[in-house]
Amino acid sequence: MKPLDFLIIGAQKCATTTLFELLRQHPDIRMPLEKEVPFFTAPVVDAQGWREFARAQFGTSEGKLWGKATPQYMCDPEAASRIATLMPSVKLIAILRDPAQRTWSHYQMDRRRNTEQREFSEVLDGLLDSATLERSRSLPVPDHGEGYEPESEFYVAWSEYGRILQRYRAHFPAEQLLVIYTEDLQSAPRETLDRVLSFIGLPQGFEPRGLGEVVHRGGSRSRIPHGVRVWLRRQRMVAALWERMPDPLRGRWRFLYERWNVRAGPAQGEADALAANLERLRAHYARDLALLDELPLPAPPWRQSYGAG
Repeated sequence: MKPLDFLIIGAQKCATTTLFELLRQHPDIRMPLEKEVPFFTAPVVDAQGWREFARAQFGTSEGKLWGKATPQYMCDPEAASRIATLMPSVKLIAILRDPAQRTWSHYQMDRRRNTEQREFSEVLDGLLDSATLERSRSLPVPDHGEGYEPESEFYVAWSEYGRILQRYRAHFPAEQLLVIYTEDLQSAPRETLDRVLSFIGLPQGFEPRGLGEVVHRGGSRSRIPHGVRVWLRRQRMVAALWERMPDPLRGRWRFLYERWNVRAGPAQGEADALAANLERLRAHYARDLALLDELPLPAPPWRQSYGAG
């Protein structure tokens, strides 16, 4: 079974969904129906496991480029090593967003999922503690196998792009890593997509549906309350129909539901909560930017906001 040709490794809440949806429309690319289908977050990763996974997710489409998008691969402390061991030639794509904004969006997602009730300031008081941060950087990624698990311990650590990408560079050469920015995908979508296509070995000029649009907008509120979802899971007929659906199709429906279930617009007081904590977040991430600067990357569009040159 062939290996992956490219892998979108993250970061979470940085428009990985948008990039996934654009690329999966390409006639020469095959990607799973669901974006976040984990493989390299498992404790044991081997060729036999990959054959089984690939057969379920890709079928026999070996004449196309195989790609996958799993933002948790920038979060799992062992993912880079596992990927390099099994697929040393895979091309990696990272898409990054202003780290403070990513942290805020992650917090909002947990609020929407009803796994976070604390105020943002209270959360940061604990997360910016050095001992807590060190622990957060080494924790395994939640798999949400039995429903949503809190991700509150990771709001800050998963925005430390410099630290994370340095780990990938220890396993992969520079020519196998492409870093783009969320802001560029929004302001220059065609040019940014062309960079991605060239990187994975396809001609430029492909124009998919939705180019320039945000596919999955963040927010802290849901259209359908979390309690309704829990109630539906307990209904035998609904549960039976859900279990009979093939895994890839079930994952796709779950993915589409998550996109639809975000209520647009900020809740009252949200903008003030972010503004009140912006400076201490920027002070923290300015130190991580020094590690990002060591990589041969184009300057992040948000660099000046962090006091970097």
